[in-house]
Amino acid sequence: MKQKRHRKILNIISEKDVKTQEQLTEELKSAGFLVTQATVSRDIKELGLIKLPLSDGSYKYAVTKEEKQDNREHLAIFSRSVINIQAAMHTIVIKTHSGMANAVAASLDTFLAHEIVGTIAGDDTILIIAENPQNAEEMAVKLRKMFSWKE
Repeated sequence: MKQKRHRKILNIISEKDVKTQEQLTEELKSAGFLVTQATVSRDIKELGLIKLPLSDGSYKYAVTKEEKQDNREHLAIFSRSVINIQAAMHTIVIKTHSGMANAVAASLDTFLAHEIVGTIAGDDTILIIAENPQNAEEMAVKLRKMFSWKE
């Protein structure tokens, strides 16, 4: 539920100028999420949202550019760790070199938080859960491009 809520928050702030936690709480409630302002406050912190100034002197919530850049750098580094990417039903399985799966999965959790349900990582395998088989196949294609991995 948290992942879906985070995806919805990112969606809301990309479409609207959300200026307060109260406004974001109401937007989430309108979308069917029963949340408190305390939960929204934690979500804002976990997502690393910042406030950007608007032309009228007020501020709105946004995603930090630095966070996106850090994640891109992580993915570039981890691209050498990926051995295989395979879609299977509503999941994607990523094979990595031994010991690299947790680090790659942590970056994917952050970088793709609004696009995936979640990840599970072992020593050399990552399982990504998508909402349906079509999303899984599309995500596998996207991941192959992100990691510059070829079959």
